[in-house]
Formats: sequence, structure tokens, C-alpha cells
Amino acid sequence: MISAVPSEPINFLRSRFAHWRAPLQSFLVGQPAIQLLNLITGFFLIRWLDVNEFAMFGMAFAFQSTVTQLTDLGFSGSIIALAGSRGRDSEVLGSYLRSARNWRSKMQGMVLLIAAIVFPLITWTQPWGYKVKCLLFGTVVLGVLFQGWTMYGAPLLVHRELQKYYRPQIHAAVLRLALNAGFYAMGVLSAWAAALLAALSLGYTGFNYRRSSQAYIREPQQSEPERNSEMLRYLSPLIPGVVFTALQGQILVGISAIFGTTQNLAEISALGRVGQLFLILGAFNAVFVEPYIAGVPRALLARRYCQILTAALGIACIIGTVGFLLPQPLLWLLGRNYAGLEREIGWVVLSACISYVGGVMWTMHAARRWLFWWGTGAYITTMIVTQTLCITLMDLSQTLPIVWFGVITCTVGIFVHAATGFYGFLITHREHLPESY
Repeated sequence: MISAVPSEPINFLRSRFAHWRAPLQSFLVGQPAIQLLNLITGFFLIRWLDVNEFAMFGMAFAFQSTVTQLTDLGFSGSIIALAGSRGRDSEVLGSYLRSARNWRSKMQGMVLLIAAIVFPLITWTQPWGYKVKCLLFGTVVLGVLFQGWTMYGAPLLVHRELQKYYRPQIHAAVLRLALNAGFYAMGVLSAWAAALLAALSLGYTGFNYRRSSQAYIREPQQSEPERNSEMLRYLSPLIPGVVFTALQGQILVGISAIFGTTQNLAEISALGRVGQLFLILGAFNAVFVEPYIAGVPRALLARRYCQILTAALGIACIIGTVGFLLPQPLLWLLGRNYAGLEREIGWVVLSACISYVGGVMWTMHAARRWLFWWGTGAYITTMIVTQTLCITLMDLSQTLPIVWFGVITCTVGIFVHAATGFYGFLITHREHLPESY
């Protein structure tokens, strides 16, 4: 006689699937669409712009990314973690968002002033005209200003309104691709024009986020001092690491600009586009992993942490192996100007895989508020020592050693993340200590 299968587990699985079905569908449609559109735009720009123009565009893009991180310092990303299980309370969520705006606005003017001094120094050795450099820096400023609006996407993520989250990004990506193609067809596409379109796409997205999120937040006119203090306490151990990561996150482009030629700078910028293949995985961290780990019960934390990390390692191993065995499709995407980078491709993919795994670990640690001063200090110290040794011992005037530089630094960072996770679990299971500091 065949025994009946218990209905409770089946009903539980059905309810869980129904709970996650709509957001998963939106993610699996929206994120690949954005990813594909941005990849197409990026790889077309590699082909449409000559080596010199693409080097300028790559430099502006990298510099804007760094300035944006230094301006934000994690304030936007802290909204979901701080709201936690209270995220659906419109007043709580709005108060944290207002505090994030407050801190970001204080940083913005100072960072942009410093950037106005640093940008000419970094590009000093490059044979670009003064007018072009001014235009490129102008697009950097616009991109930083518009990026601040995108923090209004946090309420949409908390409420799993992923259609409202992805639709503006898709529209912006389509418009950006179409306008770049139109400029190219008219023969007026340049580095600064491409950078300007990228900045305007951020503005379009942020404007729509701000409008759509109003239904889910009650944002006070002034930031609340207690929220400001809480956010600063939460981020204080992280801020030095964010600053350091922002400065060294685009270090390969910076090294190319300082030690290499315009050709090296263009090659490193083009290879950086390969790393965009991982953006969909990084987006999954922000959309699903962080909100989920932030709210998972303590009793299930270790199991869920290991499951997510194991899945990330498996994905990274598969993609890393493919990068070494089948580099030709990626070389084809880069175009004929970069056909000689066959050796570099595999190492770039490996570096992206290692960074992805580190990003998964960091996302889960931040979601549980495992942010420690000693962890930040250890990360900065090990990175400075590692990078100093690499600069001293390696010939960084060539593209391949610069790529190796990236692989080495990413690998060292993984060990620091692992130590942070171990300590986080250790204090979480001590009953006499709070779950987070």
C-alpha cells in the first residue's frame, strides 16, 4: 500500500513559491533586459569610438564611479538594512531615506570640489585638450548629481515593486542606446557625448524612482537627529573601507592612466566591460540577498548563509572556467581593436568571479550589520600592503600585469571577508552580546 504524501510540506512550498513568484519573474525579465541593453551599448561604444576616444570615455566612467562612491559612502545602501523588518512602515522607511539624503548632500559639495582638482592631475599625461577634459568632468558632475536620486529605488525594493524598479531603467537604457546609435550615424559621437548620455540616463531613472516611491514613504521635511546618528553609527566602521574601496575600485584604470599609454588605458577600459557580465549577479545581491538575509531568523542564518555562498561559488567556478576555455566570443564582442587580448580575457573573468563571491559575502555581512572597525582596518592594511608589493615588483606599463594586479587584490580581499563572517557568527551566537554593533 502506498502511503499518502503529507500535504503540509507541499502546501508550504506552494505558498513560498507564490510569495516569490511575481518578484522573481520581474527580476528574471527586468534585470537581464537592462543587462543586455547596457552590454550592447557598452560593446557598441567599444567599436564605435576609436582607441583614443574610448580611453577618454573609460576614464570619465571610472572617475565618475569613484566620485559617486565617495559621495554616497554607503548611505543609500544602508536604508534597507537599517529599516530591516520595519521596512514596510512608511514613516520608518521615509525617515531613513531622509537621513541618507542629508548625509549625502553634506558630502557632495566637498567631494566634487576635490574631484575638480584631482581629475586634471590624473589625466595630466594624456594628450587630450583642455576643452575635452572640461567637458568630460562636466559629465562626471551630472552623473554624481543624478545618481543621488536613485536612492529612491530602496522603497520599491522593500515592497518588491520590481516592475516599477526596472521599467525606468529599461526605458533609460533603450533611449541611451538609440541616441548613441543616432549620434554615431550622424558622425558626431564622441567620448564626452557618450558620457553625457550615460549621466542623463541616471537622471531619468532617478526622477521616476522618486515619483513612484512616494506611495511607500512619508519623508520628513528635516532629517531626524536620532536617525542621522543611528545611520552614522552603523556606517562608521564601514566608511573608511568604502573610501578605500572607492579609490582602489578603479585602480586598474588609474594605473593605466599613470603608468601606461592611451592604448593601455583603452584596453583596460574595454576589458572592464567584460566584468559587466556579472552585473546581473550583483543586482541579485541587492534585490534579493540583502533584504532576505536582513530579515531571516537567527536560527536559520547559518544554513541560509552557507546555501547562498555555496551557490555563488558554484556559479563563479563555472563562469571562470568558461572564461579561460572559450575566450573568443568575448574577444569578438570587444572588436578588432582589442583582438590581441586573448591571454588577458581569462584572467579578467577570473577577477570578476572572485569579486562577485566577495560581493555576496559583503552583502550578507552588511545586511546583518556585521561591520567592525577591525575588519575595515584589516581590509585596508592588507590591500595597501598587497598593492604596494605589486606596484614595486610588477611591470605595470603593460596590460597583462595590470590584470594580474586585479586578480591578486581581489583574492586577498576574500580572506578578509571570510574572517569578518566567522567573527559575525561568533558574536551572534553569544547570548550576552547583541546581534550587531
